Amino acid sequence: MARKKLKKGLLKEIFYLKAELKRLQEEVHKYRVLNKAVFAHAPVGITVRLGSGELISYNKAWKKIWNLTYHKIIENERLCKGKNVYERYPYLKEYAPKVQKIFDKGGEIFIPEIHVVDPITKFDKWLAQHYYAIMSADGKVEHVVTITQDITQQKKTQLALQESEEKFRTIVNNVNLGVYRSTPESPGYFLQVNPAFLKIFGYTSMKQVLKIPVEKFYKDPKERGQLLKDLYRNGEVRDREIEMKRKDGSTFWASIYAKAHFDENGNIQWIDGVIEDVTERKNMTATLQALSFTDELTGLYNRRGFMTLAEYQMRIAQRTKKSLLLLFIDMDNLKDINDAFGHPMGDQALIHTTMIIKRTFRESDIIARIGGDEFVVLTLEIKKTKAQELYERLQKRLEAFNESGHLPFKISLSAGWSYYNPSRPTTITNLLRSADKMMYLHKQRKKVKNTGEK
Repeated sequence: MARKKLKKGLLKEIFYLKAELKRLQEEVHKYRVLNKAVFAHAPVGITVRLGSGELISYNKAWKKIWNLTYHKIIENERLCKGKNVYERYPYLKEYAPKVQKIFDKGGEIFIPEIHVVDPITKFDKWLAQHYYAIMSADGKVEHVVTITQDITQQKKTQLALQESEEKFRTIVNNVNLGVYRSTPESPGYFLQVNPAFLKIFGYTSMKQVLKIPVEKFYKDPKERGQLLKDLYRNGEVRDREIEMKRKDGSTFWASIYAKAHFDENGNIQWIDGVIEDVTERKNMTATLQALSFTDELTGLYNRRGFMTLAEYQMRIAQRTKKSLLLLFIDMDNLKDINDAFGHPMGDQALIHTTMIIKRTFRESDIIARIGGDEFVVLTLEIKKTKAQELYERLQKRLEAFNESGHLPFKISLSAGWSYYNPSRPTTITNLLRSADKMMYLHKQRKKVKNTGEK
């Protein structure tokens, strides 16, 4: 009886062990299938080699990274049989001894970037690699797994960014405008300045400037406080004219552009800015105003004011190698308006034309009325190809005004333009003559078109 019970217990134990073995085998099979799928479809290249270097397994990503076919892999393995790491992987260079050590004694190494170039096959990629050894029970290297990632695109982006930063740094260091970065608190300190900044303020040492509070560079320190308030409110300040102070105590007028960089809590981390010495321009503007070089009706510069300021601007453009664009604008129907509605209405047409032109162009552009119905605009630092775009913008504003019905008639404008190229200097008179000629042709085409429509 006892023997039967023992036998029955053993059979039950055997049955349980068989069931457990089957479950474990199924579990192992499941994980083998899973590992195989991960290995096959991993986005990184994976190879498994014996300690001798012989390749025993690889995935699709590895083939794709190295631009290999099955036959090429077989050929490479045949040629590399028996070779050491130095001979098999010449691209490893200074890493070769460490990788050889992994094959010989075990361990692991991560290589963040390798530039692999083969001029014969035109292979050119940046790769990151991780080598690690799997040891046997007796402490010998059984397998070496290599994980390879193609980082070419990231590296190209990094190199392009570095190149862009170098170009930007070169521009900042060679531009005639003072460029700076400062802390936002009061009194504040500069973090960086370019050579032009030092020259503008009369310093030779950047280290010295970085030790001086920012407020010390303002004639009135309160101006800096107001600038900070405006930066917190608007994020940037444009064309702010402030009187600044040089190292020797003398003052000058500066036009400042400043932009605040905020953190996630809305606090300013730092301020980037550009400073331009506009003392000469400001003095010239004051001189023009003192000499009454303005048109009484429109408030624009008159011919004398325009010629004086334009010639001065051309000298600057020639010295700094900057381009200029001159637009000659003529009212087509001023005489008809005066005859039909009277001269007061003609004056209103001129005033509204002035407003349309001023809204079309920038404040820094020189706008003048040089004759009864003639206007000119000298635009600064602009491409020749922008002329048509500016004219179309003027026409759109003119059409919008005419459609508004502010006046009992429609204003019509014709325009021509000429371009100042500093590599081929000319005079303001020649620019006016060329633009006037183009404007006249434009006016004639409009007359022909209007006659044809009638």
